[in-house]
Amino acid sequence: MKDILAMWLDEKGMLGVIERKDERFGSSYHPIQADEKRKEMVIINNLWYTTYTGARHYFRLNTNDYRVSGRMQKVDVVHRALRESS
Repeated sequence: MKDILAMWLDEKGMLGVIERKDERFGSSYHPIQADEKRKEMVIINNLWYTTYTGARHYFRLNTNDYRVSGRMQKVDVVHRALRESS
């Protein structure tokens, strides 16, 4: 995955949000989850939001099974493998 500007992960490092460079909006934000089999982070259902808060609120919806553990912290994106879900 290219054009990653920032990443935030929960305390377990399993769920988070990434910020990507976007030509139309400047930045787009995507909820992500860890794929333990492939040791990668994957965008959940190809979802995107125009704000970090929008992507963060996705995890608060009662309509999905994703639950963040603790607070999200900003992490170094250089050493993380990311891919888009199909």
